[in-house]
Amino acid sequence: MKYYVRYLLVISLSVSISACSIGSKPGLPINHDLGFITEQTADSVTIMLDAPVWLWDDRIRYRLLYDDATVIRYYNRDRWEAPLPALLERRLTIAGLRQPIHLQLQLTQFEQQFETADSANVVMTLKASTYADNGIRLLGKRTFNLLQKTVSPDAAGAITGFIALIEQAQTEIQSWLETMSDEP
Repeated sequence: MKYYVRYLLVISLSVSISACSIGSKPGLPINHDLGFITEQTADSVTIMLDAPVWLWDDRIRYRLLYDDATVIRYYNRDRWEAPLPALLERRLTIAGLRQPIHLQLQLTQFEQQFETADSANVVMTLKASTYADNGIRLLGKRTFNLLQKTVSPDAAGAITGFIALIEQAQTEIQSWLETMSDEP
């Protein structure tokens, strides 16, 4: 009889423990990247991207400007697949120009900012320096301050907004580089 009670106790405990693991796991993180990447061929632009240590993270940052603009917050479940600067460097592609150049980018801001509880923007600031193909002669510098309204005030809206913001940055950087390559 003792063995029978122990046996029932072990089975009950096993069923209880396994029931906890059935179904969705709301505490698991959701990993995001910056969208599908197409392979470029014959690029004449080498891109090197760096960022401050606080942006070398997998957490998605946001601020509540209407509450306390100095507090950085992070989404609990939503994360970047890899450190943000690595994802961004991989995602940015510049089509071939007439002359080979090195493009150094310094990412200084990349976050979602809530103006109100129902209204948010994503912002990105990139400082760009271009160098001739030997990497020594400075061709130009420019800062890109970009802002994009989010479709929804949440992590999903932030991800969608960041992807649109990166496409905007890519277009603006491409245009800027093309004006430089036209110069004698």
